[in-house]
Amino acid sequence: MSDAAPVVFATTGDPVADAQALDAMLAANPEHDLVVLTPDARVHGDWVDRLVAHASVASTGIVGTFTNGDGCAIYARGTNAARLPVGESVATLDERFRDANAGRSARVGVVRGPCRYFTRACLRALEVSGAKLLDDGRAAELCKRAAHLGFRVVVAGDVFVAREPADAPDTTDMGAHDDDASAALRVLERRVDLARLAAAPQPAIVFVSHGWGGGIRRHMDDLAALVQHRALVLHLEPSGREHVKLVWRREGEAFSARFRLPHELGALVTTLRAIGVERLHFHHVHALPRAILDLPAALGVPYDCTLHDYYAICPQYHLTDANGRYCGEPDAAGCARCLAERPSQWGLDIAGWRDTFATFLAQAARVIAPSEDVVNRVRRYFPALAISLWPHPESTSTWPSAVVRVVTLGSLSPEKGLDVVAACAIDARQRALSLAFRVIGATARPLPQWPDAPLSVHGSYDEAALAALLASEHADVLFFPAQVPETWSYTLSVALASGLPIVASALGVFPERLAGRANARLLPFDASAAEWNEALLAASREPRIVEDPATRRPTLRAAS
Repeated sequence: MSDAAPVVFATTGDPVADAQALDAMLAANPEHDLVVLTPDARVHGDWVDRLVAHASVASTGIVGTFTNGDGCAIYARGTNAARLPVGESVATLDERFRDANAGRSARVGVVRGPCRYFTRACLRALEVSGAKLLDDGRAAELCKRAAHLGFRVVVAGDVFVAREPADAPDTTDMGAHDDDASAALRVLERRVDLARLAAAPQPAIVFVSHGWGGGIRRHMDDLAALVQHRALVLHLEPSGREHVKLVWRREGEAFSARFRLPHELGALVTTLRAIGVERLHFHHVHALPRAILDLPAALGVPYDCTLHDYYAICPQYHLTDANGRYCGEPDAAGCARCLAERPSQWGLDIAGWRDTFATFLAQAARVIAPSEDVVNRVRRYFPALAISLWPHPESTSTWPSAVVRVVTLGSLSPEKGLDVVAACAIDARQRALSLAFRVIGATARPLPQWPDAPLSVHGSYDEAALAALLASEHADVLFFPAQVPETWSYTLSVALASGLPIVASALGVFPERLAGRANARLLPFDASAAEWNEALLAASREPRIVEDPATRRPTLRAAS
């Protein structure tokens, strides 16, 4: 670093003009360090002074910063990683970094992003033009050369420079960081996470559970949504043998901290206290270390327990035998035989297991069950236990309107209308039409299917079983969008026998074989997807043709 204050060069986005202007600035300020900002960079406060402090460390050559968009140290990765975290501004987030990581940095392999600091000594050693300095594609090369020349390449942990509006993060050069560098950056990020969590105005609650999805995750998500304005919710779940992971699952957040229990129970307690956790809520214990039951006493906060299954009385959780069926809840000897074949996760016998949870549940502030059956069944083993009956909260769902099932018969190739079926399914999704497409047969190439389009493929079938297979599909309309003149079509014969409404191309044999068919519709083979779909919807309202058993003549039956 030079003794003179650094010069700040803000690029305009014009590579040629920027390179010329930077060359002129470097020539006019030969003793100054250089800070390069991209046009979208947003800085705050005394950011330059903090960068200067890092550049003053011996042998430092290039300094970068954390950012929310494209860069080498991206904070808050996630589906909306380019945005600032909820509730944060450029100013507040930079202040979080300043306070949480004062004077801290991480050595990295490459510095990219909206702000790069070059010391004068490093610039002299690199001997590069302004054009090369500004070429983001050369960032890795410049940093590698600087490191080879003995200069430190670091990310300042106490400076955050935002990109507004931010580009989607590009992690192409993240691989240039070795494991030690990545770990060091994570430490800096986690310190900011903890500072933000501790500063949240709401009290914090930790949900303790297994790491699976399913009904328990659904319930925890529903609870978190219900209390989102009154409490901050974190999750504590298994993370390998003897380890647990503390996670902040809010959209756009990436906080995760791992602890080994019981060895790091103290560190976990310290972390939870720093965040301001005021309550624990146990939802399950599967795959968690036994020391997880010591957490409430160590932390000194109340805790709740929800009985999503029978983990408190059965080490198999669901009162199941070895065949996955209800065990009938045998006596202790029967449970002992079960555990001899399938030991409990903590190596406890049935008496030890139930005694452990009898004590744990008795000390809970609330024990919650979603149904009377759970209440009654658990009370057989813990008669004095107070259990609150709280049915799970559920949002009201609007049931979708009836969906028209459109079935195409036979192997589907472009000649048979494969592209038409795909286009119709996509059109139905885009216009929210009540259509669902089903192909009974193989396809010449993959088609867009659920959830990308309302379409599914059965695959190959035994031709002799086609009629029975079609009957099992409960189709509303059959679809034959052939793109070449068909000469006969055996699958049309099956369709005619079904009596179902038919929509087909007015090409080849179809007009001939469908002539006089009351519930058949013909369209030009090159009709648009929207035209096909309108015809399918209209045809689905047509009656089905069935044979009158008395006269053996076809008659119309109203559509169901």
